[in-house]
Amino acid sequence: MEKMEFFSEISPLQAKVELDLMQTYQAYVQALCRGKSYTGGMSWKKQNGAEYLIRLTGRDGRGKSLGRRSEQTETLYGNFYAQKQTMVDRVATLKNALSDHASMARSIKLGRVPVIVADVLRVAEDEGVLGKNLMVIGTHALYAFEASAGVRFDANLMATTDIDFLWDARSKLVFADPVGDFAVGGLLALIKRVDASFEPVAHTPYSAVNKNGFYVDLVKTSPNPPWKLNEPEKMAPHDLTPAWIDEVKWFVASEKFTAYAIDQRGMPVKIVCPDPRVFALYKAWLSQQDSRDPKKRQRDLLQSRAVADLLVKHLSHLKFTDSELRMFPALAFKDALSALGR
Repeated sequence: MEKMEFFSEISPLQAKVELDLMQTYQAYVQALCRGKSYTGGMSWKKQNGAEYLIRLTGRDGRGKSLGRRSEQTETLYGNFYAQKQTMVDRVATLKNALSDHASMARSIKLGRVPVIVADVLRVAEDEGVLGKNLMVIGTHALYAFEASAGVRFDANLMATTDIDFLWDARSKLVFADPVGDFAVGGLLALIKRVDASFEPVAHTPYSAVNKNGFYVDLVKTSPNPPWKLNEPEKMAPHDLTPAWIDEVKWFVASEKFTAYAIDQRGMPVKIVCPDPRVFALYKAWLSQQDSRDPKKRQRDLLQSRAVADLLVKHLSHLKFTDSELRMFPALAFKDALSALGR
């Protein structure tokens, strides 16, 4: 029987465009971060018959005095606005360059991550919860693995209409909701910033779906000890209710894997997911569970073998060793390796 090819390497042109895109993106993000130090402004304020230089930090005009007007403070004032304009110009130039690289990436079909997925990931990153409170554990993790290896998985392995987030329940999933009806919000409020049509699914409260039929699912590990089931959740009111899945504790215990993939608009997007070895073993183990839908079991096995093959051929520094994968029970580890043909 002919061996299945799970992925293909990107072309030299694609590799060159991707490198240029990522380098420009990193420079753009760095410029944005540096630009934050120039947020607000400076102004002169009269007080007790003298003028003082004020570094404005609040929207209400409040700030910190940098001293009485003098040659030194006038120099500070001039340098601040000169440097601020330099940074504004740098951000604008890099933004235009990034747009050009993104256009090239689209033209040679480098973009892979669906737009809705990329936008949800970006708002999660902007809020500071991606990688800290939430990580991607389903099919979309494959985009991170392929991006890090310079390959493209077969499209049949990638097709899905949902994204699965694992919430590390040791942390809060609560933050300010500037656009909602509540003072605080959670995952539902966050994804509504991307698409206001997202609504909870009536009979599966861990899911939200938008008008196009795209789902966002939230899961967490089962409580340990079981009596913690009745403890209050560290969540916002009116948020999704996470599904309890015991085995995803293997993901929580593993090292996180971070990579930048490219979305269908040609823009980089950060993905945080489990270690690819843990992903492969979990999917292999899942494919052996009788309670799992047979069609899903088949797909689980194919995805696990695809990632295992990728590890051998392109990420060989990541080994399937007991010491590095000790979060798996011995029997589960053995069964998973068996399913992978190891």
